Amino acid sequence: MEFTLGPKIAGGAQGTVYRVSGHPEYAIKLLNRPEDLEKIAVVRRLPLDGLPVAAPITLIRQGGHGYLMRLASDMTPIREPYLPSEVGPRETNAAWYLSTGGLKRRLAIAANMADSIAALHERGLAYVDLNPNNVMVSDDPGRTETWLIDTDNLTSRTDPKWDLLGFPGYAAPERVTRHSPPSTLSDTYILAIHVFRLLVLRHPLEGIAADALDGDTARTLRDRGELPYVGDPSDDSNHLAQRSFPAGIFPIVMSGRMSQLAERTFVAGRLDPTKRPGSARWREVLFSALDNVIECASGCGWTYYRLRMACPNCGTPTPATTLVTVYPSWDDKPLTARDSFVVSDYRDTSVMPRHLWGRYDQLDPVVTLRPESDGLEMTARDDASVIDGSGKVIKKIPKLSVNKVYRVRLDVNDRPSRFLAVRLVQPA
Repeated sequence: MEFTLGPKIAGGAQGTVYRVSGHPEYAIKLLNRPEDLEKIAVVRRLPLDGLPVAAPITLIRQGGHGYLMRLASDMTPIREPYLPSEVGPRETNAAWYLSTGGLKRRLAIAANMADSIAALHERGLAYVDLNPNNVMVSDDPGRTETWLIDTDNLTSRTDPKWDLLGFPGYAAPERVTRHSPPSTLSDTYILAIHVFRLLVLRHPLEGIAADALDGDTARTLRDRGELPYVGDPSDDSNHLAQRSFPAGIFPIVMSGRMSQLAERTFVAGRLDPTKRPGSARWREVLFSALDNVIECASGCGWTYYRLRMACPNCGTPTPATTLVTVYPSWDDKPLTARDSFVVSDYRDTSVMPRHLWGRYDQLDPVVTLRPESDGLEMTARDDASVIDGSGKVIKKIPKLSVNKVYRVRLDVNDRPSRFLAVRLVQPA
């Protein structure tokens, strides 16, 4: 079978990725070193089924050396639309941030990235080269599909093999300074860099101390972990420049739990990988943050965390928000944000297996909540039932008043029951 190369998607030290002319759902990577093809043959045998990873389908040995992979046609490397230019002026202001996704879309992409990395780690694999050329996102602003390409460096975490130490700006210090083997914790350090850059638009070690150096020196020190974290509570020598856009959005876009993970990663865990939180923890916290983002009531387009009193962009007061809290039993425990998610006033909200049982590998909604003028319409899948306190199966939750709690039980075949508390809450 013959393939004709289409437009270039991305390139690096190991090869170049192209679209396939006439077959927009496929891509080809041509390797710079023919001997790397044997490594790709090993990758083909790894357990990648069901993951949003562009795994090798067919090896190419004639007309070049490389492999064919499946990749949706409407995807772009994350570097292009979401990260400010590293050369020349940086277009970072509120309008640019909103036009390139805003908080909600950026959080969704970060959470999807964390989900992919955590799923690889759960299968005993390290990704190794999580650079912005290898993360593909949907062109459609209404979608947040995220894929990893360039699986050349995937390796077993128990018997790692590698010939790559890192990508400039996206490297774990222990791999750069000590040439340590790839690991899930080095993957997670790079994942945390992506999260921070997506949300705050700067490398987490790129503050005023880095700005005072020439670019190459600053980049080298960042990759070696020899600059303080911009949010280090005990060392402010490298904080973000005052009155800069990243400094302004830092406390707005990083939730409390995300800030804690970043501090653990880039302070205690910067030079000691054992102090870092893992990818599964990042996945949990990112999805929880995403679940608690709301849209500005004025229609300015800004998205932000529901606990803020007003929109940080236009100042419109935050209205009362419908919140669902999940419990393992029917009792009177305090309602906490940790187990809660927002119900949209404008579109359907899905109650997912991850909300109920922590299952991130199951992507079909268990219940869908649809806002109506007189309450919430509830559509459960075939094996699920929503039951009120009297034992009656219900299809709708009546319109709520502030701080009134409506409790239901969710029964699903072969799954533990869960109890949902639905309420209308004012911002804290």
